[in-house]
Amino acid sequence: MDTRKILFLGSKVLLGTLMIIFGLNKFFGFIPVEPPADPTAQTFLGTMFSSYLYQVVALAEIIGGILLFIPRTSFIGALILLPVIFNIVAFHFAHDLPGNGIWLAPTFLFVLVLISFKERFKSFAI
Repeated sequence: MDTRKILFLGSKVLLGTLMIIFGLNKFFGFIPVEPPADPTAQTFLGTMFSSYLYQVVALAEIIGGILLFIPRTSFIGALILLPVIFNIVAFHFAHDLPGNGIWLAPTFLFVLVLISFKERFKSFAI
């Protein structure tokens, strides 16, 4: 197997695993999460936790992570995870940039997954 294919397959598996774990954590709370220092970020997360949005994001993470494992549906899984990862990056850039840095791992893995699907994204071009 080509080294590049192994890298992309490994990034899909790791990203899928991370998304499933963090999605399940939103329901079961087995990994403690420290609140951000920024008061605006605390307000945002408090509002998100107390509304339906938290469960929707958790389901998107779980479903997208599972779909990444299935070769036939991994592209759809990446598309489902696209807004989730974008929001993670945007949140940390806006409110918690130094943060704990855990958000860098799924972001890096997601970029690798997107690179592996660059041929499929070309079909979206006008």
